[in-house]
Amino acid sequence: MKKKLLLTMILSACFAGTGNANTITSIVGTDNGAGTGGPFPQSAFAESGFLFDASLFGPTQTITFENSPVGMFSSLNVAPGVNVTLDPSTPNFGNGFSGISNTTIGNLYGFNVTTGGANWLGFPGGSATFSFAKPDHVFGAYFTGLQTVWGPTLTISFNDGAPQTVNVPIPTNGGSEYFGFTDTSSFSSVTITRPGNDAWGMDNVTVAAVPEPETYAMLLAGLGMMGFIVRRKS
Repeated sequence: MKKKLLLTMILSACFAGTGNANTITSIVGTDNGAGTGGPFPQSAFAESGFLFDASLFGPTQTITFENSPVGMFSSLNVAPGVNVTLDPSTPNFGNGFSGISNTTIGNLYGFNVTTGGANWLGFPGGSATFSFAKPDHVFGAYFTGLQTVWGPTLTISFNDGAPQTVNVPIPTNGGSEYFGFTDTSSFSSVTITRPGNDAWGMDNVTVAAVPEPETYAMLLAGLGMMGFIVRRKS
């Protein structure tokens, strides 16, 4: 039953000048009208499928926004190597709507899906760009409170050598939806846009992990030690 409710789209495109074909694989699972406390079985099922696909490209990190300050912002570092910038025209409707919120109004609006958490990201009437310090191949998130009455699609635009856009289908009556995609070509940012007056949100965003500086230091130290041992043996 779950497999029937899980929509999987595989899109392939060849771009002149790149010399290679890239493949975009996207997965979506929708819990139409689900309450803010869940459960979200179809969303969770889609997330598990996406996380498996994403693991093939390397380690990932999930951004829950729990450590982000509540309030509107123009640019915010939300995780190691990940920055979110809101378009300057994005309106500020206050907590429960715009920026980092910790207030839940209902399942027709944005809300938190992190177990034991409260924070989530919203930007109705605007757009947000996630920028990555390290080129990424994966992007997935929970989208909450979306309704078709305010429009049929939400768009994720990115550039992996040629500008592209993927359309996210919209639930009829709010609730939760998980959407994730992988791209065989790397990209440095994604921009999410939802025109119109829909009040909605995002949470538990999964992207590629960026090694901490300490990780690089340990790697260099290990390589140096290996070089020392090789020299001693010589």
